[in-house]
Amino acid sequence: MKRDTIYITLLILALSASCEKKQEQAHEGHGEEHEAMLSLAEQERIVANIQIDTAQVKTIFEETTLIGTAAVDERNINLVSSRVKGRIDKLFVRNPGTFVKTRDPLYSIYSEELLSYENEYLLAIDENRKATTQKEITQRMVDASRRRLELWTLTEKQINELEKTKSISPLITFYSNRSGYLSDLLVREGEYVEIGSPMFRLADLSSLWIEAQLYSSEINYLRQSPTLEVEFEAFPGERIKGEIVYDNPRLEDNTKINLVRIKVDNQKGNYKPGLMAYVYLKRNRKETLVIPKSALLLENNVIVWVETSDGMFEQHMVDIGIQNKREVEILSGLSPGDKIVTRG
Repeated sequence: MKRDTIYITLLILALSASCEKKQEQAHEGHGEEHEAMLSLAEQERIVANIQIDTAQVKTIFEETTLIGTAAVDERNINLVSSRVKGRIDKLFVRNPGTFVKTRDPLYSIYSEELLSYENEYLLAIDENRKATTQKEITQRMVDASRRRLELWTLTEKQINELEKTKSISPLITFYSNRSGYLSDLLVREGEYVEIGSPMFRLADLSSLWIEAQLYSSEINYLRQSPTLEVEFEAFPGERIKGEIVYDNPRLEDNTKINLVRIKVDNQKGNYKPGLMAYVYLKRNRKETLVIPKSALLLENNVIVWVETSDGMFEQHMVDIGIQNKREVEILSGLSPGDKIVTRG
């Protein structure tokens, strides 16, 4: 019984070896003289997850990716300063990041100096009303007093209200003359300010800067007039155009880093300062034969698998040119329309 078991085992091993040899011969197609060719049955193609693409002539770029951070465009910052001397009574805008619209109240201030100008305006109006002669002179005094109040940035509504009620007050509210986000609050309630004292910084975020860094070896990329695209990490797949607005002419101290700023449009207000962004520099644009980079097999030589007209697969050695993360230029070894294996 034991001898029969051994015999059956040897017979199974012999049959298995014979099957494996036949399968290897079938896969090799036509023997050793065609070792760079391969034939796969339909089921084998499905199991191997073979995916095919076509070599075609198209536009390709070399692409370099930089990592940057969104920042406020400093050219769009409006500094609001005090127009009168006095004590800050109330701040209507306190929290950085708050959006301020044009004509929104910013602060109220107690100013005895402004009180005297209001009183002067009312006296000029009264003199003009009582005057029976030299009416033209008194009217010029009224106009001059009104313009002085306007220079203190009192609104037309405030001045008309003063004229109507004839009620003067040392406390006056000032309004924003433009819109923007509060980036810095430079005063506190109860603080005394002089004429010209900085109080608020309002940032217009309709455009942003992307601040990125390049190594000294990458500076030449900027000299090649690259096409710039920016993609924010919070908005994957959404690329927008960028424009270089600043290229630091010198390296940062004790580093090999060069700073660059790229301006991007933000009219919709989707992007905020502080967001991380990827900057794609596309250069060396050319029309050429291109295939997906995933088709390359890097061994002793660069090869790709090509599907022939009869359903066979054969290896082609290729010479490659410029490339990016997704595609590569083919200088020789393929022709437009060749079906190449990109996966499997």
